[in-house]
Amino acid sequence: MTQLCATQLSKSYHNYHNSVQAIKHVSLSVATGESVAIIGPSGSGKSTLLNLLGLVIQPDEGHVKLDNLEVSNLSDSKLCRVRNTTFGYVFQDFALLDHLTVYENIRIPLIYRREIPRRTHRQRIRAAAEALGIADKLHRHTDKLSGGERQRVAIARAIACDQSILLADEPTGSLDQDNKDTVMTLLMRLCREKNKSLIIVTHDLTIAQQCDRVVQLQAGHLVAEANYGQ
Repeated sequence: MTQLCATQLSKSYHNYHNSVQAIKHVSLSVATGESVAIIGPSGSGKSTLLNLLGLVIQPDEGHVKLDNLEVSNLSDSKLCRVRNTTFGYVFQDFALLDHLTVYENIRIPLIYRREIPRRTHRQRIRAAAEALGIADKLHRHTDKLSGGERQRVAIARAIACDQSILLADEPTGSLDQDNKDTVMTLLMRLCREKNKSLIIVTHDLTIAQQCDRVVQLQAGHLVAEANYGQ
């Protein structure tokens, strides 16, 4: 079943002097439970495409559908609602609030999901932390953690609300090899065991080839695609 379908997406950025077209007529579909890696050189448009797919930014042209429902042209308030209920985001720089504890960082998306009862927050946070092997760190501030532990906190925060699509922008970019392997194992396990879709941006082909499918961008164009899934 196709969960996310993007058709002919284009996105340009403008300043006082020129205009740069970051994404040029890219179409991409992702099925429920499928893992897809987006690769390409720096400046090829990978992060822009991820942000378009995750409804963080809106396309200049084209559209995005979730389960056959057009969502890219919704109002800001409705887009926010769709983002909160559908996507879990894992950022390259972790985007943690270091003045908060691990528990408080993981809780952030739950606070904005009013339909999730507050009485269930503790259980959800602990379950996410246990899945990532950081349950013993819940009351530590995140600036006291290692890079690998901080990335696990970021992933735990992304899955605490049990969204169906995980978006990860260079989630292993600042990690050593052991932590890269650990993080990818965790992401792939979540994808397969919980039937979540995973879209990951990476420069590392060995990371990308762990996914079911790899798509390659060059100068904003989708230029190649390979399937690795069984």
